[in-house]
Amino acid sequence: MMDLTWLSAIILGAGCLALGYYIGAYHPSRFLIPARASKGPTVATGSKKNKPKDPLEIEDLAEILEDFKMVLVVRNDLKMGKGKIAAQCSHATLGLYKKLLQRAPKALNRWETCAQPKVVVKIESEEDMLALQIQGP
Repeated sequence: MMDLTWLSAIILGAGCLALGYYIGAYHPSRFLIPARASKGPTVATGSKKNKPKDPLEIEDLAEILEDFKMVLVVRNDLKMGKGKIAAQCSHATLGLYKKLLQRAPKALNRWETCAQPKVVVKIESEEDMLALQIQGP
């Protein structure tokens, strides 16, 4: 008798899960509150915030170059520990990924097909880093 109760609960749960998936995937607008009626910030359709941004320069390189590599440059003068450096590099990687997803999808795809290589190097000062930035790739 106890086994039948658990079985029916599992079947009922699976049914509810399937129904929720179906509603969310095929009929979301019928059950969700429109964005304008929600309590969160409203989004204006003509604002600069929603305007698609121009593609990054690296997008053009995706058609020319075969190998793509992410290089993370860490300033040595900041005296960060290894854990802090790892955390900051993780933040930078995720931020760049999100930016490339929107503004340079071909370049992102090329990097992903190259097995997503990442190289971390150190640089001595902010001035050296700014000089490297001006120099370019």
